Amino acid sequence: MWPWKRKSESRSLTIDDFLALAGIPNTGSGEHVSPSTAESLPAVMNAVTVISEAVATMPCFLYRVKNIDGTESREWMANHAVDYLLNEKPNDCQTAYQFKRTLMRHCLLNGNAYAVIEWGCDGHPKSLHPYPPYAVVPKRLSDHRFAYTVTEPYSGKVKTYLQDEILHLRYASDDGFMGRSPITICRETLGLGLAQQRHGASIMKDGMMAAGVIKSGEWLDGVKGAKALEALERYKGARNAGKTPILEGGMSYEKLGMSNQDAEWLASRRFTIEDIARMFNVSPIFLQEYSNSTYSNFSEASRAFLSMTMRPWLTNFEQQLKAALLVAPSTPDIRFLIEFDTADLLRANPQERFQSYETAIKSGVFCPNEAREREGMSPREGGDEFSQAWKQTVEVKGSNKAGEK
Repeated sequence: MWPWKRKSESRSLTIDDFLALAGIPNTGSGEHVSPSTAESLPAVMNAVTVISEAVATMPCFLYRVKNIDGTESREWMANHAVDYLLNEKPNDCQTAYQFKRTLMRHCLLNGNAYAVIEWGCDGHPKSLHPYPPYAVVPKRLSDHRFAYTVTEPYSGKVKTYLQDEILHLRYASDDGFMGRSPITICRETLGLGLAQQRHGASIMKDGMMAAGVIKSGEWLDGVKGAKALEALERYKGARNAGKTPILEGGMSYEKLGMSNQDAEWLASRRFTIEDIARMFNVSPIFLQEYSNSTYSNFSEASRAFLSMTMRPWLTNFEQQLKAALLVAPSTPDIRFLIEFDTADLLRANPQERFQSYETAIKSGVFCPNEAREREGMSPREGGDEFSQAWKQTVEVKGSNKAGEK
């Protein structure tokens, strides 16, 4: 017998999951809404995926901002431990993409996301380990101090961490400490969507989904019925499309269309998708609802997605990362900044990009090598020189005004 046995793994069941399995409703529609049941709605899963993956794909840089005589200049701290954790390897088990996606999913579905910070002897964080919200129990110690009791999901070990050892991301907090998720705030809307989904499944299972019916003036016994079905078999399938069936014995065929109830059910499903889009503050286009979309409004929706949806999430993420991971205090002359790079999210088509590069180079904002760097191309000799066209334009305009006088 093999002397080494594989250890059995067990996960704790959350109270929401237990109530959902028990069939205990928490909404007026008779459904139990929790993060796990809400994500069974495709629109919710799509909204969470779109936002979390958009954040996860963005690089997150640490800058040192210097203020010299009222002029700010910033320097990317590429060798800093915080920059390495956020862009390379936050822990031994995850990539930076997986870590940021996990935190955003927890925050979107639960309103709170937690990660244990392992500090090094040099005063910089060494690793970040995320934990599911159901495994963390926050506790208020005093007016402004908190502790977090974390239960390992697999081993069941319990450990308490101080406030400085936990990265706690919050969303829509009422008390400034515990966040609330759109799932909790708009529970009734999601309950209605789950009820509609269950209703549709029951129709598919128990309802009659025939395409049409055959009417006859006489009763069709076993022999006559079998002959009628055998005759109709010749006209079924794509190969027999367009053929004219011949019905004997006074039989007639009536095609069944969509009932008013089915049409109303489909319309209510579409309205639920729009409600879920409002919950997460995204355009229905990003939830694969293309009924009213064109290329032009899709481009506008992409810009609105960054300014209206992503910008609040990114600002929240950036400031809470800075508060938890940077212990060096800011001074009037030097401060630190964590910022997501949103350039790829607004990446236009090649024609629009090169037109903007041309304008930026002629205006002296970019040099050619900076434009090449944004396109992932290597620099070329002489490309670091800035254009003087803007200066010549100013001089020409100035000389024209002097001549008019």
